[in-house]
Amino acid sequence: MWIQFGLLVLFSLFNSVSARLGSAPFLSGGNLVKRDSNPYGVIRGVNLGGWLLTEEWITPSLYTDDAADEWHLCEELGKKKCLSSLESHWKSFFTRDDFEDIKAAGLNSVRIPIGYWAVDVLETEPYVSGQYPYLIQAVNWASELGLSVLIDLHGAPGSQNGQDNSGLIGNTSFYSNTSNIDRTLNVLKNFTEEFTQDIYGDTVIGIELLNEPRLSDTFTMANLKDFYSEASEVIRGVNGNINITMHDAFWGPQYWANYNPLPNTTEASTGNYTIDTHQYYAFEPLNNLPHDIILEKVCNISKILKLTNQGILPTIVGEWSLETGHSPNSTSSSLQNKNDNSQEKRTWFRLFFESQLAAYQPNSNDQPSIGWYYWTWKTDYDIDTWSYRRGLAQGYIPSDVSNSSTLAFPILDNGCVDSTFNYTAPRNPGSKGSRHSPDWILGIFVFCLSLISFAI
Repeated sequence: MWIQFGLLVLFSLFNSVSARLGSAPFLSGGNLVKRDSNPYGVIRGVNLGGWLLTEEWITPSLYTDDAADEWHLCEELGKKKCLSSLESHWKSFFTRDDFEDIKAAGLNSVRIPIGYWAVDVLETEPYVSGQYPYLIQAVNWASELGLSVLIDLHGAPGSQNGQDNSGLIGNTSFYSNTSNIDRTLNVLKNFTEEFTQDIYGDTVIGIELLNEPRLSDTFTMANLKDFYSEASEVIRGVNGNINITMHDAFWGPQYWANYNPLPNTTEASTGNYTIDTHQYYAFEPLNNLPHDIILEKVCNISKILKLTNQGILPTIVGEWSLETGHSPNSTSSSLQNKNDNSQEKRTWFRLFFESQLAAYQPNSNDQPSIGWYYWTWKTDYDIDTWSYRRGLAQGYIPSDVSNSSTLAFPILDNGCVDSTFNYTAPRNPGSKGSRHSPDWILGIFVFCLSLISFAI
């Protein structure tokens, strides 16, 4: 009798604890569902930002006071000195150890940004070339470790967005002449010819045509679609199977529903085309929002990415971070915040991370969402809102996103996290966090165990 009573109480207690922890294995009809961090082969990735295409805020140690992008860095240093500086950077900033750490963190893919000048640089341009062997090395490392690779053309001739991530701030002449387009198409053809060879296996899962194009009166949506069609035709002329990824130009994946860059084919329905959307809360008009509004917007994106039967193409969230309110060039991303490891901040980071984790991956196999790439793995000084590596060390990014037991927050049946769940980051950074259960539950658990022990 005592054993039966103890087991009955333990069973009820386990249901209670499970509900509070979000696993709910014995619940039916409740509002919590079991969290699976890797459903349907979802991509869990990280960007290798600041490596083969540098950005001053990621690697300020490379930059002088007068240069804010790679074009002007090399222009100031001269080609010989710039090549020497960048060669040292390419050799050391990412090594095989980084790839092993990425794998150990439960990640399964890397997105590698690179500029056109790795393939095609003119004498009149200050850029230097030499990155390509490191791209090949990276793909080989990924292959050895079982990671997949998305190669991302981050900078195009003339700049497609006038930002530092394109290599050149201010100029947006990408679409102003056919030479820029032709050079870009040749670069994409080069990537396709190289990385669809049998020696790489299926490691490179896609080629991204153009990172974050900024539309204007001289670079319209019609122009962008024309480019996507031309680029797709070039890549398909080399290989009919590799995935082609197209950035949404910040119009949202729903805008691109039923889009086919090659309308005379039916390839869009085969999964060979993917939309890339970037979700940030560091830039206008989504900067300086209260935390509850940010979480609401993340949840709204989640609903879009989980829509079925709407014609939305397979969608990857190719960039996201934990920054809110400030661009990475502002004081929020400076060294002055490096020692701010408050418990309150780490609690928010964990909630914000897991909210986006839930939003950017599918919870059934018929949804357009296919996964994500965090921006970025590391920076020179491991800025807390941008460095995945620092988040792991500090404990506000789960130690293994492929293991659901490392996650803190349960998910509601609408696919969004339960932000009311009682979680607080551990007092000391890097300590193992835990979900909270009231002391009285633990007390009853111990009491029941003692009853069973006594009866036996």
